[in-house]
Amino acid sequence: MRNRYPVVTSTGVLALALATACAGGGADLAAAPAASPATATGQGGAAPEGFDRIGGPANGLTVAFPASWVALDLTKDDLEQGLKRSGLSGQALEQAEQGLRPLVTNKAVWAFDPGSRRSSPNKFTTNLNGYCQPSATTSAEELISAARKELEQLKAKVIQTSTPQIGGVKAARLVYTFPAGGVQIRGTQFYLPASGKTCTLTLSTDQDGKQRLFDQIGETIRLS
Repeated sequence: MRNRYPVVTSTGVLALALATACAGGGADLAAAPAASPATATGQGGAAPEGFDRIGGPANGLTVAFPASWVALDLTKDDLEQGLKRSGLSGQALEQAEQGLRPLVTNKAVWAFDPGSRRSSPNKFTTNLNGYCQPSATTSAEELISAARKELEQLKAKVIQTSTPQIGGVKAARLVYTFPAGGVQIRGTQFYLPASGKTCTLTLSTDQDGKQRLFDQIGETIRLS
């Protein structure tokens, strides 16, 4: 695929940063700024009740998430100030900012569940990130093959793949586990191919029982 960045690799860096930051201090992530709900453009589709939507044309996609989560649109929200307001400081703040910086370049959206840190055995914050990158037009099957190779380079174990229809697009879906910062992460990725680009949503947690929610969130992706 021409001009396609190693999107899974950047996701691995993010997960590692969050795991380290959450284990390193008593940050109150609920203090982070909440995203303003955005209206999807393009292929429509209402978000489930109790969900907010973030993203737009500048991001290339929109996605909905539970209203109890908080989020940043990295095309307009200041990452450094947002992380400071999250309660992180010192080395934890630096690690989180370093892990998230590639997402600013990619004009990403980022959201997390502030309550998950309290229920996590590792103080890991359940989170998502979504963005689009230039690529040659390709199929969902080809995206699964490429993503599987990248995940395996990170020592990840792919446990399930599928090609669901999301917003009228045949998408690629991978469910996997991988080690990051001493934490076994459970991840789900959705890839949506479009003309001249591929849009990716990654959801990460260290807790059981999140797959149904992750799939529900994935179904709300709309290209914009």
